[in-house]
Amino acid sequence: MKTGNFWWLAAVDSAHDEHRVVGRTRLQKTVKLLQRLGMPTDYLFTMFFYGPYSEGLFRDIGRCGGLGLLIEVEHAGPEGGTPTFVLQATGEAEMQEITRWQKAIASMQASDLVVLELAATYDAFREMGSDHPEAVARLKHKKAAKWTEDRHARALALLAGLELATA
Repeated sequence: MKTGNFWWLAAVDSAHDEHRVVGRTRLQKTVKLLQRLGMPTDYLFTMFFYGPYSEGLFRDIGRCGGLGLLIEVEHAGPEGGTPTFVLQATGEAEMQEITRWQKAIASMQASDLVVLELAATYDAFREMGSDHPEAVARLKHKKAAKWTEDRHARALALLAGLELATA
C-alpha cells in the first residue's frame, strides 16, 4: 500500500479528468477540502493570499516530480502576467484508495477556481472557530475583489454538496 502525503497528492491529481490539474492554487484548495473530508493527509495550512496554503503541499509537488509521479509544466500568463502551472499525473500516481473521494474531486474540478477558492477560505475561517456570519464577513474582507453574492452562494453550495457545514 502506498502511504504518505505525496502519494495522496499525486493520486488526487490522477483522479482528475485527463489526470491533470490546471493550477497549483486549485490543487491546494482541493487537497485542503479533501483533507477536511477525511483524506488521510496531514498538511498544515495557513491563511495566505489565495486562502489556505500549505508549504508542505507545495514542496510535495516538487517531490512528486522528482519521483516521476507528476510532471509540472509552466505556461506563461497573458501579457507576461502570472504563469499557470499544469500538473500532469503519470500512471505511477494512480491509487485505488482515492476512489472514496472521487465524487468530491469531480465536484471541485467542475467548480470555477474563484468559487473553489472562496469555499476553501470560508471553510478555513469556520475551522478557525468563526461562526457563519463572522466567516462570511472575514471572507468578504479577504476576498473583496473576488467576492460577489453569486460566487459566495456557489461556494456555499459546493461546501454543502461536499457535506461540509456552512451555517
